[in-house]
Amino acid sequence: MMRACLKPRVIHGTPITPNRLLEQLRGESFCVSFAAPAQLERVLPLQDKNGMLHLDNGAFSVWRSGKGAIDRKAYFAWANAACRRSEVAVAVIPDVIEGSEAQNWQEAAAAVGELAEFPERLMFVWHMNESLEGLKRACRLFNFVAIGSCAEYDVQRARGAYLERLRQVNAVADWVEVRYARRPWLHLMRGLAVLQEAVRFNSADSTNVARNHCRTKGESGHVARMANRIRAEVARAAARAPIGEACQTSNFG
Repeated sequence: MMRACLKPRVIHGTPITPNRLLEQLRGESFCVSFAAPAQLERVLPLQDKNGMLHLDNGAFSVWRSGKGAIDRKAYFAWANAACRRSEVAVAVIPDVIEGSEAQNWQEAAAAVGELAEFPERLMFVWHMNESLEGLKRACRLFNFVAIGSCAEYDVQRARGAYLERLRQVNAVADWVEVRYARRPWLHLMRGLAVLQEAVRFNSADSTNVARNHCRTKGESGHVARMANRIRAEVARAAARAPIGEACQTSNFG
């Protein structure tokens, strides 16, 4: 599977309530979490056919609620079923919250070798406090790589450090592209606020619409208008710094 990366994608986190408002986002890209999967059926027919249906594993939500780790087999059963129904669905490999880099690679190996029905549509999560060698390896092996922030590179509280680390990430991806003639789709976890400044990154997810659309609910079509404003801001930035041509080849297809 090849996917053209013509412009950065805004991926809207769900749930967006009430359900009837989802229709206003027809043609957008969505993120549905295994921890809150109720709107998957509703977004499938609305999903942008050239975008991304981001299947989040919900590991952080489950961990933060004190429930430990997610059921990996149950998550992949759910994600595999969604991938069968949508050609643009991408499953985020579960990571070990507060775990080591080695543990997260073990999770990736299990996903590729045992659990994922569509390993070419797996998204590996690289955390900003992990090694650049690990990032290089991920860019070589996976078609989709997510960049996850952490305390010292928090996208809101340490924006300068975050953007500097993104420049290092981009340099690694550039090296892999030159050396191996492949560049993965690069996704910013919860990174919509910096997508305009992130040259040659392909998407970011955000719950901005889900959380804040009520502020303008008196306006006609207020959810669509909010999404359009966000997309326009990102598109203007992309026009100043285009991200280039198709960016992926399949290692597993």
